[in-house]
Amino acid sequence: MFRRIFGRRNPLRGHGLCAIALVGLMTLPVQADSGYRWFEVEVLVFRHSQTDRIDPEQFPLNITPIPIQNSRDLLSINLNNYVDGLLSALPRCSWMRDLPAGIGELSWPLKRKFTPLPDLRTDIFCREHTERLVMDRLYPPTLPKPGIDIWNPAPVIHAGAGADIRTVTTPFLLPRESLTMTQARQQMERRGLGEPLLHTAWRQPVFTRNQTRRHRLFGGRNYTREFDYFGFPRQQEELYSPLQHEERVDTSGLNAVNTLLNAINDGQFRFVRPDQSEQLIPSPPTQIPRGIPEQVWEFDGLMQIYLVGNFLHIDGEFNLREPVSFSQQLTSAEEQANAWLQGGVDEVRYLRAYHFKQLRRVISHEVHYFDHPKFGVLVEIRRTSLSQRR
Repeated sequence: MFRRIFGRRNPLRGHGLCAIALVGLMTLPVQADSGYRWFEVEVLVFRHSQTDRIDPEQFPLNITPIPIQNSRDLLSINLNNYVDGLLSALPRCSWMRDLPAGIGELSWPLKRKFTPLPDLRTDIFCREHTERLVMDRLYPPTLPKPGIDIWNPAPVIHAGAGADIRTVTTPFLLPRESLTMTQARQQMERRGLGEPLLHTAWRQPVFTRNQTRRHRLFGGRNYTREFDYFGFPRQQEELYSPLQHEERVDTSGLNAVNTLLNAINDGQFRFVRPDQSEQLIPSPPTQIPRGIPEQVWEFDGLMQIYLVGNFLHIDGEFNLREPVSFSQQLTSAEEQANAWLQGGVDEVRYLRAYHFKQLRRVISHEVHYFDHPKFGVLVEIRRTSLSQRR
């Protein structure tokens, strides 16, 4: 019987062995392996606490824009989850108890009719309905809704749930337990050596320079409501008021010119010649570059990690923002006129930027320090089980 089944003359011998081997392979766990070289990256960004001896004149006032298009952002979605968690922890608004059943399915005009306005004396910090009925009541679909500025400042630590590099093909944030610079960050805060702005870690596949996408990093204070990206204060007319949205002809520009001319004739205002011996506040750009961030963060920039042969490289470009005040003598005639129309202020606020860009070849499992007179960036790249050349 044995020879009949497995003998040389048995025509099913090879097919039987193949079938047995195939069944055995099907019982093994299946794991997807992309073939990428995966590395683990940890970044700690901090602002220096002692910067009084730095001469700000050595840094230009003009901001160097850092476009973020085509970059990978692992922090924003984590920030949204953070905000959602804060909102869900708030108590339910008291006025939600009086809403009719099924109002969430109504169209906006009917929803506005049945939705009461919140009591600002008791419902300031409360959680509204998931359909955002209050926003629909105050802001119809034809009117812009204001942003929610509760990310100020952003959380220092950005962590994720992690993933298995054998089954994923895109970078992901690591959990808080993966951070190895926690003790260094805590000592820095305890000794007053620096103010941490961002601490995070992620895993990513690393390719050549032309194949590796840049990662966007940001943190610290959010200046979006106070300044635009180029550092100029946001004008009052840019802030939308829901109580004054009736349609009317915009004559604010003509009225401002008449007011300024009358003030000059009456001797209430005069232009001051700019002081050419000091840096002048730059003028707003005539064209907005493509890809600049919508949010104006205290720290913002890009980091690219790539391979040249078998050597790791870090290419970092960042801006650190800092609000300052300048005398009217350091501004143009247009800025002097705008400042006087806003109340006759003697100083002009400006959000300056300290730019940093550096390319460095690094070694894995070593902490590398990118130093700037205003801030510092600690980076460590660690090998994983899939870091070897595939």
